[in-house]
Amino acid sequence: MKAGTGIAQRRWDYIFAYVLIAPVMVYLVIFMVYPLIWALWTSLTNKTIGNNASFVGFKNFANLLQDKIFLRSIRNTVVYTVFAVMGKAILGVIMALILNAHLPAKNILRVLMFVPWTIPTLVSALTWKWMYSDIGGLFNFILMALGITHGPVPWLYDTHYAMFSIIIANIWRGTPFIGISVLAGLQPIPIDYYEAARIDGAGAVRSFFHITMPLIKEVVVLSTLITTIWTFNDFEIIWILTGGGPANATQILSTYGYTVGFMNLNLSKAISSSMFAIPFLVLLISLVMRRMGKTQEEG
Repeated sequence: MKAGTGIAQRRWDYIFAYVLIAPVMVYLVIFMVYPLIWALWTSLTNKTIGNNASFVGFKNFANLLQDKIFLRSIRNTVVYTVFAVMGKAILGVIMALILNAHLPAKNILRVLMFVPWTIPTLVSALTWKWMYSDIGGLFNFILMALGITHGPVPWLYDTHYAMFSIIIANIWRGTPFIGISVLAGLQPIPIDYYEAARIDGAGAVRSFFHITMPLIKEVVVLSTLITTIWTFNDFEIIWILTGGGPANATQILSTYGYTVGFMNLNLSKAISSSMFAIPFLVLLISLVMRRMGKTQEEG
């Protein structure tokens, strides 16, 4: 009887486990697996919005590789992501070090420095668009008031300034995320480490590179990988500020796909363009998961 009872108990345990995991599996199938399979199939067709689709194989991908605007969007995506992430990582660490120091009104400073990350992207993008404006914009007003320029600078309408302008806006918005993450990694560091280093004659710079940086390295790497994924997929800031212009100077993969799919109604080509980003995003996600697992093991 005991053996039979044990087998029955294990059977109910398995059933209970499947019942618990079933909603998650249904969610994954409906909202992730099915859309991915549909997107893969659509990328192999000539589907346009409002018309029936027919199978064309890899024709969309071949056409994209000959599309100069698409190739430029890939280059712009790399430039935008690399420089924005570098800026956010450097400024985020600096922000965390400042907020971790003994400063008057430190809590107020923390709130103010984290504001860019908490407000909606739409609001921050529209604010930056106003500041960049050549009519009544804050930046042009300051530059002309100081006599640095004699006329408004076309921040968002000149191919020489547009990419720089949207990168600055993205850095401003995304820096607090890395700042918060690194600050959480700084607080558990014992003060005794720095006192011992000071006794040994180590200055602030040596203490940072030999004590602080090794202890927050995993946090910095993990938060940088996460913000890289977000930056690579960014859309709202670029679309609101420049719409991918001028002359495709700020056209990245997300804005290119939106333009082709929803403005030119070529859904299959838009989805095909997004497929080029999947291997890179899968690599980043796997790195994030590996880093998270490593951090949990060390913890």
